[in-house]
Amino acid sequence: MSHARPLLSTVAAIALSASLKPRLRTTLPSSSLLSTTTSVLTHAATITRSPRSFLSQLRYASTSSHSPPPTPSSLLPGRRFPLKLTIPVATLVAGTALYNTSDSFRHKALAVRRVLLAAEAVVVTGYDYKFSLGYGNRDLNVNDPEDEKERKARRSRLHQRSAERVMRMMRENGGIYIKLGQHLASLKYLLPVEWTRTMEPLQDKCFPSSIESIQALFLSDLGQPLTEIFSSFDLTPIGVASLAQVHKATLKQTGQEVAVKIQHPALNEFSEIDMVTISHLASFIAWAFPDFEFFWLSEEIQNNLPKELDFRFEARNSARTAANFDRARSQGDPSTVKVPGVIWAQKRVLVMEFMNGSRIDNIEYLKENNILVSEVSKEMARTFSQMIYKDGFLHCDPHPGNLSPEFRLDYARLWTAVIASDEEAIKRHALSLGGIDAYELFACILTGRDWDVIQDAKLTKQVRNKEETSKISQGAGNWLVEIADILARVPRDLLLLFKTNDLLRALDEDIGADDGAQMRTFAVMGQYCAQVIFEAEKNDIKNNILSVTTATTVAATTTVVVSTWTRGFGAWCKAYCKFLYKTLSLDVFVWWIDLSQSNSLLYRILSKFERLLIS
Repeated sequence: MSHARPLLSTVAAIALSASLKPRLRTTLPSSSLLSTTTSVLTHAATITRSPRSFLSQLRYASTSSHSPPPTPSSLLPGRRFPLKLTIPVATLVAGTALYNTSDSFRHKALAVRRVLLAAEAVVVTGYDYKFSLGYGNRDLNVNDPEDEKERKARRSRLHQRSAERVMRMMRENGGIYIKLGQHLASLKYLLPVEWTRTMEPLQDKCFPSSIESIQALFLSDLGQPLTEIFSSFDLTPIGVASLAQVHKATLKQTGQEVAVKIQHPALNEFSEIDMVTISHLASFIAWAFPDFEFFWLSEEIQNNLPKELDFRFEARNSARTAANFDRARSQGDPSTVKVPGVIWAQKRVLVMEFMNGSRIDNIEYLKENNILVSEVSKEMARTFSQMIYKDGFLHCDPHPGNLSPEFRLDYARLWTAVIASDEEAIKRHALSLGGIDAYELFACILTGRDWDVIQDAKLTKQVRNKEETSKISQGAGNWLVEIADILARVPRDLLLLFKTNDLLRALDEDIGADDGAQMRTFAVMGQYCAQVIFEAEKNDIKNNILSVTTATTVAATTTVVVSTWTRGFGAWCKAYCKFLYKTLSLDVFVWWIDLSQSNSLLYRILSKFERLLIS
């Protein structure tokens, strides 16, 4: 133990030094530094002497008291300086000097602090869950309804305090951790509501990098200052996200107005250590809770984040997406999507055509420009259905899902089965697409709707109300283990589509889309699914005719070809009629939803006529 104390004191000193942000170093009095460090070292010594006592406080400790700093009189000549403080104080002096003079040491100190913050939040949360879900409910009777209510209330409080603890850590560390928190906030129908609701502030509260750090980035990456590239550059960013910020500028050579996306300079310093930390913490969760499969979350970050931090990927994907929509419009597609052109791209800087507009959830902007919310909702459904089902290229910034034709067909068949409430088909396609046996829960994750609604064929007939939303949120908490298992087993492309579905539903809610938006989205998606299935059936018929015709002998050619073509034509007619019926019925359904939301005279007349027919 004699060797452990100096080592632990050193780590504590490094962690303390890391907590002194650069902007505070010049104003922090030396007495405050000594006071805080003495407290940390004392706490570290306590941990070394009694680790069991420290662990017993993890669940409940939120603040710690600090002993007062030593007075100058205690250090006067004539009084012996305590020998046991020699090593900690020497470590403090050396650590502070290195922190203020060595960039390499400062980087290591800040990295250690980030790791310790993340580890503390995850370990304490893990202990809290382990204790609360096990020993914490020993006083409750599983057969008592009142005790069951108390159990649910305790679980809700557990989710809430755990989410708040983790969110504070993410906000403190920033960067990649903010991105992770935003991802958790978007999984509204996959995680307990306490977690997603607590993480929501991370989606908006992102802080911009200083203009000095931006200038330094341009000099290091491009070898030129801002003034040599841009004739004007707005110092205030027009948008700030977790990984980057966007400035409006004018190119010096051409005079063109552009949007300049710049990566936060600090990300480059800690992204690698942050990814490793998240991976190790996911391993800890898997060890502590074998039933919870959350490796998919760390794997997604490790696979996608390096691409997100290289804007050249985003530039290529953006250009490909623009070409896909241009081709679709040339073939008669009504899409109104306009993708800004890419001017040039470097790893940490992306310059694109500047286009006036606003956020899609800016309700005031939509009203001022006479843009119907229902049309925005419909266009979102068409846009993402086009990318998923027809292009097979889903552009989500730098990590597109390249969806194979086989995957698209299986996914389209699954959605068709869900919309038609065909339980056997749902079961079959859930197994083939994701290897999932729990098809009811799988369908709920896919649609964000309750299984009773899906089973009763009400997906395109009944709006999701508050009661159903509450039921789904509670289910996410009660079925957390099963949901985690499904998310761990499905293909990564399907996980991306789950996230896309959740984001679209959240956007519909954010823009205050009408009650028919949910049903309209399912109907539009159903039309694209029907088209994908029809195209696949046409190809099967064509390939079957070609294979039979090629394999026949010369003598039997006429008879076989006529017979094969006749059967093929019959199969094509059957497939086309089925496709026509689905698309036309869904067209009528979408028209009826739009008419119902307008509450026009025609709708009121038709509604009365419908009620008369039913009666």
